[in-house]
Amino acid sequence: MANDVENREAPTDWGGKTRILESVEYFFARIGVWLVEHTPARIACFLAKRVGDIAYFFMPRRRRIAVGNILKAGITDNPRKARRIAHASAQGIALTVAESFIFPRIKNAESRVELDIPDEAKKAIEASKCGFICYSGHFGNWEIGAQALARFRPVTGIARPMNNERVQALMDQKKMRADFETIDKHSGRPMDMVRALKRNRALAILSDQHANGDGAVVIDVFGRPAKTYPTPAVLQQLTGAPIFFSYALRTGFMRFRIHFSEPLFYKVSKENKAADIQAATQDLSKRLEEIIRQHPEQYLWAHRRWKYAEKLAAGDAR
Repeated sequence: MANDVENREAPTDWGGKTRILESVEYFFARIGVWLVEHTPARIACFLAKRVGDIAYFFMPRRRRIAVGNILKAGITDNPRKARRIAHASAQGIALTVAESFIFPRIKNAESRVELDIPDEAKKAIEASKCGFICYSGHFGNWEIGAQALARFRPVTGIARPMNNERVQALMDQKKMRADFETIDKHSGRPMDMVRALKRNRALAILSDQHANGDGAVVIDVFGRPAKTYPTPAVLQQLTGAPIFFSYALRTGFMRFRIHFSEPLFYKVSKENKAADIQAATQDLSKRLEEIIRQHPEQYLWAHRRWKYAEKLAAGDAR
């Protein structure tokens, strides 16, 4: 769905990118967009996976992080298998971008999406007068998930703009998503999210990356401590909006299954507010963890999810 909506770290400074480098990035982005738009879908997806191959082999730091995370998570204890999963994950990230450009333009696109949504969830969405919160992670094709959400309500996501403004403008011009607006995760305020819900919109939250702020809570992620923003639980407490755990699983060539959980309402008491919010955040994370274990190759592993655990190991509990 949207990019990491929780992590409020400042945009990464890649050593002061020159305008020449940004122009090169923009040039290749234009070529990539042209290829996706003017080649048959199967060829475009094939080329996207080759881009993933290149990224996997020529970005050793991200490759090491991904393989290490897979092993730390206990997905496998076999380094060779971990490398295969990390390689498939890199292909999947590139494929996600290509699919998101292609999908709105193919014929009978809706017939390629299987909606796995219980009747209880449908009724809760129809009954809600303050929108709903959709919790997910960087799994499957989260962009297609955002497009599917627009079937029910206009969608608001929280995302960090790209460092390259020209590439960002190109993405905005192409409008991969349907009725979708974004809140800048660095300059946006919590009340912006509340207002989106009050406008009866669907709020898409990808909450599976390291949280670097005072509002974060510590939860268990694959058996290791990790900091996460409890935004879904806090927003539900403020608005009463239902929360749904959701994901867009890739099931074949340009085919997806969109899963919605039952509506989730978490009890948050005044006496145990912090503990209750932490418990709700933990429950949502465990739901995501379960589907990742079933399809680890469809998850984005190349992120330092356990920065907090690393600090603990170094004697820094901040």
